[in-house]
Order: sequence, then C-alpha cells, then structure tokens
Amino acid sequence: MRGVEQTALAAAALCAWVGCGGSSSTPAGASSVGTSAGAAASPSPVTNPTPTPAPAATPTPQPTDAPELTDNDRPVDHIGAGVYYVDCNGESVPNSRNAKEVEPGCRAHLDATPKDQDNVPTNPRYEPQWVFSAPDAITVQGSNPYGPIITARQPHVQRIYLKVDGVESNSFSITFH
Repeated sequence: MRGVEQTALAAAALCAWVGCGGSSSTPAGASSVGTSAGAAASPSPVTNPTPTPAPAATPTPQPTDAPELTDNDRPVDHIGAGVYYVDCNGESVPNSRNAKEVEPGCRAHLDATPKDQDNVPTNPRYEPQWVFSAPDAITVQGSNPYGPIITARQPHVQRIYLKVDGVESNSFSITFH
C-alpha cells in the first residue's frame, strides 16, 4: 500500500506544480484511497487550455491640423492658373496640360498656384474665388479650392480666372465641344 500512497503523492505534487485545476476536495499532498478495492484513484489527465492573446487595441489617431501648401507666408504677388489636365472616362488625356479644347463628356482639372514677388509658391490669407464666364454651362466638382474640376453641360467657350487676396490670375479659355 505504501507504493500506491507514494504514487498518489507524486501525482498530486505534479498536478499542483503544473497548476491542475479540479473540484477534488483532497488537499495537495494527501492521498485518495478507495475503500472498496484499496487502490489509489488515478488522476484524470488535465489539459491546460492554450492561452489566447488579448487583441491589441487599435490606437486612436490624434487629429492634426491640415498642412499648409508651403511654409512661405509672404503676400501673394501673382497667380498662375490653367488646365492641369483633362480626363475622359476616368483616364488622363496625354499632353492635355493647358488644353484649349475639351471633348464632350470629358472633365477639365484646373490648377492655380499663388506666388510671392520672388515667384515662390505662398500661402494666401483667403480662399480663392474662381470666376467663370458661363457658370450655368458647367458643373464644378472637387474639394481642392485651387484645383476644381469642371464638366460642360453644353457646347460653349468658357473664360476663366480667379481672385485671391485681392490679386487676379491670368485669364484663359476652354472650348467645350
């Protein structure tokens, strides 16, 4: 019987060492001896669950101010404006910078760059005001105040310029077919 008790003690010690859980009321180090056969109860194998790592918290991005176009805050001296490019069916038309004519259904992407007296891009103090000769003949889209996108509603010639900080840009025309 002594060998059975030693085996049970060893099993209990091992179970306590590896952190076996259970509902047994037998204290660690004590034996559990059956009364009917006189043999020690064999411990049932316990599987330790594999720990699941806690999901990492996604950091919340901190809002930041929108970056300025440049770090130059000198006064606007002049503004260059024109057609940046034309796209038809979502594809850029090759060599369409400063286009004078736009096919039906195509969009003209405009561009303006305020510059200081040294011809260096500068940050204007106020939002630009685009001036269109026939505003009812076009649809204006886009969120960039210096790069609106225009589409003709009908064939016509559109004369365009913009004002910013009291300065007018060059004037240019687009013929929409």
